[in-house]
Amino acid sequence: MFIGLVPYIWFLKAKHIMTNSGSPEIKLAGEKKVEQWLNDNGYTDVSIETLHSNEHAIKATGTVENILVQVSSFLHPHRPFKLSDYEIDLLTRRAARMNLVAYAAYVILDDKRDLIEEINWERLG
Repeated sequence: MFIGLVPYIWFLKAKHIMTNSGSPEIKLAGEKKVEQWLNDNGYTDVSIETLHSNEHAIKATGTVENILVQVSSFLHPHRPFKLSDYEIDLLTRRAARMNLVAYAAYVILDDKRDLIEEINWERLG
């Protein structure tokens, strides 16, 4: 009776891993795209900051403002969801302590880890 559920449960877990930003591979690929965009658009000193366990943000120095960016990335056709109020609060507080401006970057990748569309930026706070 339970044997029939095993493939379905495995499918749900595999689908979750392949489509949301919880997958370390997808998160890393999205962060790399944002880092590349920042470097290509004149930002310097681009580095990864740890917010808390398994959550990172990208710190960058710009000519207009210095920023702290949290990246949310998904595989196409899925869409990134907005950061939670908790995540926004955590990021904006961290950015304020560091004298930075908080941003969210939403990234959609294809299965080859290439951008499907331009990165969507949201200024927070």
